[in-house]
Order: sequence, then C-alpha cells, then structure tokens
Amino acid sequence: MATAQRSRGAARSIVSLGHLLVGGAALVFAGVMIVAGSDSGLGGVFLPLGLLLALAAGVFTYTAAMVLRRAPRDHHGASLILSIVELVAGAALASGVIVAVQSYGDPWRSPLLLPSVLLLALGVAGLRLEISAATSTPPTQ
Repeated sequence: MATAQRSRGAARSIVSLGHLLVGGAALVFAGVMIVAGSDSGLGGVFLPLGLLLALAAGVFTYTAAMVLRRAPRDHHGASLILSIVELVAGAALASGVIVAVQSYGDPWRSPLLLPSVLLLALGVAGLRLEISAATSTPPTQ
C-alpha cells in the first residue's frame, strides 16, 4: 500500500512538473510572438495575440507552480483544470495536424505532431491521476 502511494506521489510530481514545463513553453512562445510582432509589419496581428497568450500562459504557469508546491494531501482541483486545458489544447493541435496532413499527406512532417501528442498524453495522465485519487480517497468525517 505504501509503495502504491509513493508511486502515485511520484507520478503526481512528474505530471505537475509537466504542467510547469507546458506553461514555460507557452510563455516562450508568447515572447516569440511579441518580438516577432514588434519587429515585423505584422505587429497588428502578432502583438495583441502574443500579449493575450502571455497573460494566459502566465496564469497557467502560476497555477502549475502552486500545484507543484502544494502538499500531496490537498485538493487537486487546480491540477484537474490544468489537465483539461492541456487536453483541449492538444485536441486543437491535433486538429491542426489533421488539416496539415490533408494538404501534404505525410503526418511525420507536421511540426504540430509532437506538441499535440505530448499535450494529449500529459492531459490524459493528469486526468487519470485526479480521477483515481478522487475515487480512492475515503470520505472524511
């Protein structure tokens, strides 16, 4: 029983680190969009979208850091929300992969393939951990 709890705790830490890495990658991507928007003639398009993405990525990263710092016995609603957001983002990227494959036929050439698979895998792993934690914890009185 103790081994199962330790392995679940280790899996939760890995998923929490994954949430933090996704938030960091989104911040970097937003920074690239902001710089590209300010240096090119497309500033009217990239700059506002980059700022909006930076705001969303900042909130995501802050929430992921709070989930990582939290004690293992605390409620994990924020981690569940982060996993759902990753699933939605992964599904959106996967639909982009499908559209790209229709245009040039080879799915391995799509730059969206790896991020979509990683986001979907992390989202499913986090969702599975949160659902199993909710069903295995006994009610407290």
